[in-house]
Amino acid sequence: MARVDGPGIIPSKLLGVSLSVPVVSIVGRVNTGKSTLFNRIVGSRTAIVDDMPGVTRDRNIALASWTGRSFYLIDTGGLSPGSEDPMQAAIERQARLAMEESDVVLFVVDATVGVHPLDSAVADVLRSAGVPVIVVANKIDNPPDEDLALEFHSLGLGKPWPVSASHGIGSGDMLDALVESFPREEIEEGTDELRLAVVGRPNVGKSSLANRLCGEERNIVDPVPGTTRDSVDTVVECQGSRIRIVDTAGLRRRSREMEDVEYYSTVRTWKSVHRGDVVIVMMDAEEGLTHQDLRIIGRAWDEGKGLILAVNKIDLGVDRKEWIEDLTERFPAARWVNISFVSALTGQGVGRLLPLALHIGQKRAESIRTSELNRVLRECVSKVQPPSPGGKPLRLFYATQVAKAPPRIVIFANRPD
Repeated sequence: MARVDGPGIIPSKLLGVSLSVPVVSIVGRVNTGKSTLFNRIVGSRTAIVDDMPGVTRDRNIALASWTGRSFYLIDTGGLSPGSEDPMQAAIERQARLAMEESDVVLFVVDATVGVHPLDSAVADVLRSAGVPVIVVANKIDNPPDEDLALEFHSLGLGKPWPVSASHGIGSGDMLDALVESFPREEIEEGTDELRLAVVGRPNVGKSSLANRLCGEERNIVDPVPGTTRDSVDTVVECQGSRIRIVDTAGLRRRSREMEDVEYYSTVRTWKSVHRGDVVIVMMDAEEGLTHQDLRIIGRAWDEGKGLILAVNKIDLGVDRKEWIEDLTERFPAARWVNISFVSALTGQGVGRLLPLALHIGQKRAESIRTSELNRVLRECVSKVQPPSPGGKPLRLFYATQVAKAPPRIVIFANRPD
C-alpha cells in the first residue's frame, strides 16, 4: 500500500528564495537495493526490504530532509523492461509516472554485478524521460571496492556515486549531489502574496468554492469524484492584497485500488499544502466528519499552516453546534481554529473567507515582542510551577521568537532535556 509519512515544517521563504518541495523517485531493476536506500534516506524502516526480487510492487512515499532541504522520496517497484508479466507491466507504468512527477531520479544499480542488460534498458528509458538522473552504484560495502562504480559511466548518465545503502557508506556525498540538483524558484521582485490552498476529500466542493472565490468559472466542476487531477493556481485581489488560490486534487483515503494518476494527484496535493500559507480544509456537511478529514486537518496543523475549516453544503441543512462539538472532540486544537459554514453552490458564507485568510496570514507572520513573550511566560510559571524530575527544579529563564510564518519560540531553561 502506498504511504505518505513524515509530516514536517518546510519554510516557504529562505534568503529571498521560494523553495518548492521537490519530488525524488528511486528507480532501477529488481533487487538492486532501492528499498534499502529509501529506508536509509528516510531514516526508518518504512519500505519492506527482502532479498526476494519484486517485493516492492506498490509505491512508498515519505518526506525526507538533507542539509535543511526537504523533499518527497518515492520508492518504486523493480523494473524489468521487456517482461511479459502483467504485474511487471503495472510496476513499469507506476515507475514511469514517478519519473514524470519527479524533479530528480535516483537510478540504483548493483555494483557487485556490473552493468546488467536491464540497467542499460532502464537507462534508455531515463534518457527519453528527460529528467535529471543520479546514478547510485549500490552494494559497495567496502571503500576499497569503490572502483566498481566506474563501469557505470558507460550508461551515459553522468558520474556514478559509490554507495552502501545497508551501511550508509557514501550516502552523504550522494545526498549532497542530490540536493545540489534541486531546482530553485526565484520570487519575483515586489511580489508579496498570500498562498491559499483549498484541500479536502474528492467531491466535497473544492472546485466550486475556488470558482466562487475567484468570481469566475476558473476550474472544472463536475459531480464525478476526481475531476481535478492537478493543482491549479489563480491569483485574485482582496483588500488591496494578492491571494494565490490553489484548487487541488481531492485527497482520497489511501487504497490499493487507487489508480496511478490519482495517486500522483495526491502527491501534488500534499505539495500544495506545503506551498500554502493558509489552508482551507473543506468537509461535506451531508457526510459528516470523516477520518480522512481529520488526517488532512492534522497534516496542515502539524506543518504550521494557517487553518480554516470549511463545512460545505449547509444549504442542505446542518446542525452547526453538533459539527463544532464533533470537531473539537476529535481534533481538540479546533477550538483555536476558525470553523466556517459555507455553501459553494449558493455562495452563502463564502464572502468572508478571503478576508479571513488574509487576517490569518498576517497574524501568522507577526513578530511578538520579547518583553510580551516573557510577561506571558512569567504568568504561566506563576500559575503552574514546572515539574521537578529527580527532585531538581526545572527553571524557565527566557523566551524569544526565532522565526515566523509559522511562529517559533525558543525557551531557555536550566534543564533543556
